[in-house]
Amino acid sequence: VAIRNHLAAGQSMIVHLGGSEFFPDQAVDEVLETLMAARGDLDRPVYVVPVLITYGRRREKEKESLINILFGQTENTMFFQRLVTFLRFASKIFVMPTEPVELARFKEENAELPSGELIQNLRRELIERIDEEKAALIGPFLKSRQEHISMVLQEPDLVRFLEETAAAGKKDYPTLLREARKYLEEIAADYNETYIEMWDRLLSWLWNNIYDGVVVDREGMARIRNISKKMPFVIIPCHRSHIDYLLLSYVFYQHRIQLPFIAAGTNMAFGPFGFLFRKSGAFFLRRSFRGNPLYAEVFAKYLEVMIREGLPIEFFIEGGRSRTGKMVMPKYGLLSMIIQAFQRHAAGDLAAIPVYIGYDRVIEEKSYLKELGGAPKEREKTTDVIKSSRILRKRYGSVYVNIGEPIYLRAFLDAQDKSFTDMTMEERQSLYRKIGYEIALSINKVSVVTPFALISAGLLSSDRRGISHDDLMAIIKEFYEYLVHIGVSLAATFVRRDKAINDALALFDQSGLISRLGEEEGEEAELEEIVYCLDDDKRLNLEYYKNNILHFFLPLCFVATSMLAHPEDNIPLQLILDDYRFLKRLFWNEFIFDQEKEEGEEVNSALNYLHNRGMIAVRQEEGTTEACFEVKGRGRTNLRPFAGLIENYIQSYWIVVRACVYLRKGPRSEREWLKNIHKLGTKMLRKGEISRAEALSEANYQNAMIALQGEGILEVSENSDKKDRKDRKMYALTADRPSQESLRRRLFRFL
Repeated sequence: VAIRNHLAAGQSMIVHLGGSEFFPDQAVDEVLETLMAARGDLDRPVYVVPVLITYGRRREKEKESLINILFGQTENTMFFQRLVTFLRFASKIFVMPTEPVELARFKEENAELPSGELIQNLRRELIERIDEEKAALIGPFLKSRQEHISMVLQEPDLVRFLEETAAAGKKDYPTLLREARKYLEEIAADYNETYIEMWDRLLSWLWNNIYDGVVVDREGMARIRNISKKMPFVIIPCHRSHIDYLLLSYVFYQHRIQLPFIAAGTNMAFGPFGFLFRKSGAFFLRRSFRGNPLYAEVFAKYLEVMIREGLPIEFFIEGGRSRTGKMVMPKYGLLSMIIQAFQRHAAGDLAAIPVYIGYDRVIEEKSYLKELGGAPKEREKTTDVIKSSRILRKRYGSVYVNIGEPIYLRAFLDAQDKSFTDMTMEERQSLYRKIGYEIALSINKVSVVTPFALISAGLLSSDRRGISHDDLMAIIKEFYEYLVHIGVSLAATFVRRDKAINDALALFDQSGLISRLGEEEGEEAELEEIVYCLDDDKRLNLEYYKNNILHFFLPLCFVATSMLAHPEDNIPLQLILDDYRFLKRLFWNEFIFDQEKEEGEEVNSALNYLHNRGMIAVRQEEGTTEACFEVKGRGRTNLRPFAGLIENYIQSYWIVVRACVYLRKGPRSEREWLKNIHKLGTKMLRKGEISRAEALSEANYQNAMIALQGEGILEVSENSDKKDRKDRKMYALTADRPSQESLRRRLFRFL
């Protein structure tokens, strides 16, 4: 009667569901039966909301500690044990409602069931929803590090590999087994929630003191939570900074999602930080498996065990950090191992989730500049972290995390023309490239445009060393309106656009990236203006942030570059299309392009935008059906900033084309030729043959070298006697001189 009266009065109540769904509980069944019956007397719906009450984030382990055995865990314990658990974890308790059950709908969907079975199913459904929420929060039962190692060593495929290697090689089975165990000790994570709680406190301070906080895609995080209830998942972010490793774990922890186990390079296993990272869920892999098939097999089996256990994994699709600020071409090694593990029925389905990580400013800015200038990459050391403590006295803006569209491997593989097992090795490699490229493209699509990136693009759209405030604002406004037109994700600070731009300019000024010349007292009125000055040695700093958003502008950049390269009044559409295809082919390894879009579609879209903005007019040549375009009035002036965004890339490639002269006397190693290129580029900048200091980028040079191979101008061989990769690779000119001259002339037109 009390229950019926409560419902009739529109009041809420709490019902305890008892223990496991497998143990009957008559009292609970009677309450649920009363609720179901009372619902029929009401003219409004009744919702039952399953609620998870949990004592912190501790992962449940198959082998518990003695204290947990004696004093209780989180469920199915006696009163005294529950009391002790409450006292131990009182500060960590939180309550999470899950998806509700509407009683009328539930009864309708189960109308064929007798009353008793209906109530049992209702209780089971409520408990299962709570269990799903718990799984999303803390993940599956966690085996110990040593158990994972033992499971890998007992994998039938690995045992067979060791036996076959022992039969064919110089080492016996026990020796190979010891080596496999040694590799696993080097690889395996050793997760401990105590360290996670420590990082949570430290990182909360970090994000709110060095940075202005983390801006998170909450809808995307909700999608990940829902996925984690149904299947294992792999988080695949871009890689901008060392703190990416910590950032995503922190964000997942704050949003109450089970933490991923992170694939980290062995360069991160330095000093005490390697120990801390391993305890926080990192597992380590070598940068190259070349020449060590045993290590490759052991690592692949470790990855397979992790996926089969239902543990989420995180790895960076680019391999290393991007030194240029844009997406690096995806690496396929780890991705291929995960797909192979999935195909061996390690999981029913698996979600690959692209994640964008962006920073207003990265803390490694200076080291990236040195590497782009040709300095060798330095191995991480504990002392570097101590020396970098000066970053604690700076402000670096905000951090952004956006979630891309998940790729479900089962559906993705089923959509292919052939089953995975029937594919040749070459077809499988093509599949890995396809899905890796799609992940990279998805990350680009959810990139966040920040005031820092937009200002950097505005300042670098010209080779001038100074620009007036009004001119800069006009360029930024033009860029901003194009970004709004194509519907990209903008930082929340753009709600007050003028303030966001002025605040970012002030930070640029304070950090010494730009200098500001203001109005001088007594100056003539027509000369009074604010001018922002940008020195050559600061352009590469800003290039990093311009590159964060450059991919959004590429179609318009290519079209603008083509139109400005033609001095004629009327420019045929076919010429623009030809130039567009040439630039896209030339920069194929430089940028991530949407392969689903046709060049003609992209060109038409860019031309329509320019036409609607009044920069160009459409003309029809007499006697032809082909459309021509005329650049109107200030059209050329308005097109130049868009073309200027890729001018430094054209100049970088021009430097490499010019540097081919060094190869006329014979092949040179990559290291030696890069030195020649750097020297030539510096000379060309000083002579005024090129105008952009940011064109002197080793990353651009290396991509240009790959492009020249694709054009049939360079051929690459390997000297197996050399250990260093840059000394081992040898570059030589092919005999195709017409292609060299054609590329040289065509590229020169765009300068």
